[in-house]
Amino acid sequence: ARYINHGCDANAESDIIDDRVWIIATRKIRKGEEVLYNYNFDLEDALDNPCNCGSEKCVGYMVGDEYWPKLRKLLRKKKKRA
Repeated sequence: ARYINHGCDANAESDIIDDRVWIIATRKIRKGEEVLYNYNFDLEDALDNPCNCGSEKCVGYMVGDEYWPKLRKLLRKKKKRA
């Protein structure tokens, strides 16, 4: 799991089963396509973990997608202050 990159448009997810990390595909992964999963960092650590995945869905930081709306709002506020 530590060799799999983060991606905002992930095609896999991680799960811990019986103290082992499992990588589970969330959709069909084409031959030659890189396996990616969202690292799901908390919003608290968002600005410390920039994302460069290049996806059209990229929010710029490696945070869980449940935090994306709050992150976008935080970034808008930060931009207005600058």
